[in-house]
Amino acid sequence: MTQLIVLLLIVNLGIAYQCYRNATFKGYPVKTFTGLGLVPYFNLVVWVYLLFLPDLKPFSMNEKQPL
Repeated sequence: MTQLIVLLLIVNLGIAYQCYRNATFKGYPVKTFTGLGLVPYFNLVVWVYLLFLPDLKPFSMNEKQPL
């Protein structure tokens, strides 16, 4: 039983880390999305939400803006 709890805790922290990385990369509030990523079961929703959100960082002159 302890091993299951440890495994779930490691997976939960891994998803929270992915939320942190996606929020940092895309320019969203890091503390908010990391905090929401630490909530069990809700973290999967936040992670998928961050995967499909567009980048907030502006485009440089060399990059083309997507349609």
